[in-house]
Amino acid sequence: MEDLEIVKKSKFYTELNALLREQLTKIKQNIDPVYEQILEEKQFDHPLPIICQFEYASWGGNKQWRLELDFDEYQWSNETVKPHFLNALVYLSISKESIGFKYQLCSSFNNILQPSEIEKIELKLLNDTDFVSKKIKEVERFLDDLPQYFIQEIEKINFDELEYMLHPKIQEKWKQGYLPGFDCIVMGEGDFVIGNVYSTYDPNTGETKQYWSPLCDTTLERIEKYDDDIWTEVSIFHGAFEYENQKIVFGDGAMGNEGYVASTTLTGELNWAIFFTFSNPIHKAEIIDKHLICYGDTGTVIDIDLNNITKIKITLQNT
Repeated sequence: MEDLEIVKKSKFYTELNALLREQLTKIKQNIDPVYEQILEEKQFDHPLPIICQFEYASWGGNKQWRLELDFDEYQWSNETVKPHFLNALVYLSISKESIGFKYQLCSSFNNILQPSEIEKIELKLLNDTDFVSKKIKEVERFLDDLPQYFIQEIEKINFDELEYMLHPKIQEKWKQGYLPGFDCIVMGEGDFVIGNVYSTYDPNTGETKQYWSPLCDTTLERIEKYDDDIWTEVSIFHGAFEYENQKIVFGDGAMGNEGYVASTTLTGELNWAIFFTFSNPIHKAEIIDKHLICYGDTGTVIDIDLNNITKIKITLQNT
């Protein structure tokens, strides 16, 4: 602990920490729009977030600052049998009378950019003005070049070869004929979008309008922490069809007022499903101009934008 405190109070650590906290955020802001364009061009369905991590402990007293693509929801590479990674890191480990230090862009998609050796620096140098100035300038040059090289490495990734990890319980429940029985979008990998559902009634015209909008994001584990009885039985109606390498299915829930629509892989795994507590059974669906139009059997028509399935519009409801 004494060595850790010596390092954290040193000129080197103080200047390094301030530089990285300022610059990594700016670098991410520069990379994000270019990265989003790359994903759009590659038509990648499951965007990976670019995240910043500042001065966090990786093991014990070791510290890391990172800008990285988050591959947590993807299977490991079958080729290397290791996790996918693309990250720019500044690493500092603390030992008696010295630190280990390195900065590097690392990529599992580029054999040249594998993790490098750690430089050993004596503690007494961490307050040496000339030494600290030299090291900080090295890191600054690394950061100046980082946006260009980070984007170059992103462009080398074959996104089609990434294997998305599906949530085992959600997939098991789906194959057994169950979905969460409340207004939500459930993703096959375990994420949820909770729906905000309400209706308005105009007494002058007698017209009722129904609305659906995204309320918040959560996960299956967070929902089941408070209620593990969220599942309702669903039936698949006749009329399922294939569209762009997926299958669209629809039907009803256990109660008469419920309906759902879902996208599955051609082999039956769930990509996503949207459950409605107000639609009555969905008895028909079709795609018009990249919009999935679902028809409830009492006249409800639900328009889902397939470019962003959280954009849901109830275009007609008979009263």
